[in-house]
Amino acid sequence: MPQKIRAASSVHLLALLPHVVGYTPRESLLLVPLVGGATCGALRIDLPRPGEVEQVAATAIGHVLRLPDVEAVVAVVYTDGPVRDGTGVVHEDLVAAVADRADACGLRVVDELCVGSDGWAPYATGDVGALSDIAAADPEPDRPVARAQDDGIALPPAEDGDRKCVARHLGALAALPQDAFRRHTGGARPAASDREIDAELAAFDDDPYAYFAAPAEEAGKTSAARAAAWMWILRSPALRDVVLTLWAGTVDEATRACAWQRQWLDGEADQPDFPVRLAGEGPRPRLDRLRRAREFVRELAARAPRTHVGVCLAVCAWLSWATGNATHAAAYAARAIEVDPAGTLPRLIAGMTNEGILPAWAYDARGAAFGLPPARLAAPETAAAR
Repeated sequence: MPQKIRAASSVHLLALLPHVVGYTPRESLLLVPLVGGATCGALRIDLPRPGEVEQVAATAIGHVLRLPDVEAVVAVVYTDGPVRDGTGVVHEDLVAAVADRADACGLRVVDELCVGSDGWAPYATGDVGALSDIAAADPEPDRPVARAQDDGIALPPAEDGDRKCVARHLGALAALPQDAFRRHTGGARPAASDREIDAELAAFDDDPYAYFAAPAEEAGKTSAARAAAWMWILRSPALRDVVLTLWAGTVDEATRACAWQRQWLDGEADQPDFPVRLAGEGPRPRLDRLRRAREFVRELAARAPRTHVGVCLAVCAWLSWATGNATHAAAYAARAIEVDPAGTLPRLIAGMTNEGILPAWAYDARGAAFGLPPARLAAPETAAAR
């Protein structure tokens, strides 16, 4: 859900924003929409290059206006350089363009602020305050936030011995006569030539949806055999989509998606007559589930051989996009395409982030929230979100 906050002053708002979005923005414009007098999420935009100011301002305000009942907006520029240049506060042209677009759409701009390497300032006066003012107003000084919007993309470390063990288990799975989706939907269920993998297959066969749900519901150590089983599952595009549907929705939704996938593979499916989670449709998912699932799949990607790392990175990309984190989504998608140029899911995600397309639930919790922290529309060929 969007995090609504009330700030007593501009400096208190600047102290709160890194906690709202989860990081300290760099070289960014942050638009903070106001609903009922409280902030409701944030939209982060890369500072535009020359010639892109008007386009970025128009696109950003367009996205803000998709938030139901939005009344006003606060504009905050974050720059790595000084707050002032020779003529005034930096990036005044961008802030003015945002204000003009907002005014034309009947949206009030209630504050315009800049944070730089040497302080902060309101655009209205240009008076520079100390960064220590912001630090002193921090309501949670002991709560860490990422240093920048692209922190946390690097995969966790993995040991060579563990990777070899995972690869050995994958060899046993590769020898099975059919992929994970066909096994799940009624195909033959032979044992593998690997006792640990057979235990995973037994759990998979006995209660598949409980098996699929576990990574989104609980964090914990994943054995090499279970990691290999999950790489095998995610490498089946049809079953991968069923799993993503479950992580974003319910067992009923996943069951319906599975039935449609089976019909589609048999050449019998019409267009889906239900919300397609993969496309960002339906009510807003629980972010804690998606984030746990993403950490799980990031670990898989770190442990995967090259044959399976591409699909793991693609799933990381989708999970990032689904939580409104298109900066990470674009990075994971690019890495997945580099590893596996033929992959369709990472190309789909790269296209959506490039076009600034966010899930419908990023604007409205009912599925039509902007409040996912935060959407990023970079200018203009890399439009992507926190």
